[in-house]
Amino acid sequence: MGQLNKKLFKKLVEGSEKSEDYARNTLPSNRWALGWDLIKTNIGKIVKINLLLLLFVFPIFLLLYLRSLLISAEASFSPFSQNLGIGYPIYPFMSGLSEQIIIKTDMLVFVLLFILVFYVSVGIAGGFYVMRNLVWTEGVFVVSDFWNGVKKNYKNTLLLSLLYTLFLVLSLISINTSNYQIAINPNNSVMFTIVKVISYIFIAIFSCVYLFSLSLNVTYKLKFFQIVKNAFIFTIAMLPINVFFMALTCVPFVLLLFSKTSIVFSFGIIAVGLISMGIAILIWTNYCQWVFDESINDKVAGAKKNRGIYKKGASEVSDQFVYQKSKFASKPIKPITDYDIEIVELPTSYTRDDLIRLEESKKRMIEDSDRYVQEHLNDDKDVNETDIDKFMKGDKND
Repeated sequence: MGQLNKKLFKKLVEGSEKSEDYARNTLPSNRWALGWDLIKTNIGKIVKINLLLLLFVFPIFLLLYLRSLLISAEASFSPFSQNLGIGYPIYPFMSGLSEQIIIKTDMLVFVLLFILVFYVSVGIAGGFYVMRNLVWTEGVFVVSDFWNGVKKNYKNTLLLSLLYTLFLVLSLISINTSNYQIAINPNNSVMFTIVKVISYIFIAIFSCVYLFSLSLNVTYKLKFFQIVKNAFIFTIAMLPINVFFMALTCVPFVLLLFSKTSIVFSFGIIAVGLISMGIAILIWTNYCQWVFDESINDKVAGAKKNRGIYKKGASEVSDQFVYQKSKFASKPIKPITDYDIEIVELPTSYTRDDLIRLEESKKRMIEDSDRYVQEHLNDDKDVNETDIDKFMKGDKND
């Protein structure tokens, strides 16, 4: 009875013993679980990544704000409603005037955007690299890894960003021109509406290609055109899933996109500043790693599959002894007790002669070991697969 009470007390105090299998089963076993686990356990690192990204992406927000100011200023000087001074307003031909203002303003914005790409690409290269390491569940030092990612990936990131910006600008010009043509000639509205829809579809496709390119760039060593080609293939081949995950990456910005009051907009700005961009890149990077596992990693020599997740039922190094016969496993080794060569030890105060004697003794040991290997190379005393199998099965009679 006393023994039973001791066991019960021990169980209440210490709890149930948690085996290694139990600990492994608590690890993320799929990409969804991994993403949620990273958000819960690495929120501080995600915030740091977000702040570093914000440092380099902030000029884009300033440029958009400048655009709205320029459009408002230009509109205030435009003759939308003039007065003769005697109470009768003049209504000149104003069809397409607002569209002309937008086109004029956007041309300046587009030029500034190409200049800013050189600066913004620094943050993109570093941010995607750190997030890749985080998804791989490697040890992450945010700041040092960020600059390491910039050094490794800036060139391709800049080229990809310039190419994306070019396609984006051409599509936006097409949309602005279509809006102007619809305003001055409503009879052709159907045709130009179709042009607008196609332009928006191109923007979505180019954005997906760009995002895939950034993930490919920090994951594999590929040339620029190989990156673009593979990214385009992934975009088209997995279009429905891509649409879902691109929409999912926009969820962290929902307060900013749909805010109708200043309070909600303020919360949206704070969310973007602290975590939204980091969460969005985490979602996309985690998704891309799943795509690469399914499509690439089995075909690329040396590529590791399912990084960061634990596959239940998969063989583990700790569960199953994996061996292979190599020159190190089969190489005869001379027992340390058979050495008759004097091992020279350096005194506390040593001279050049002492160093020479030490080097000579090391050479003699190496020569003696090599000679032993040649003499016993064909001896049947090496560890072989049969011995290992017996040992693993518990048969130690030999």
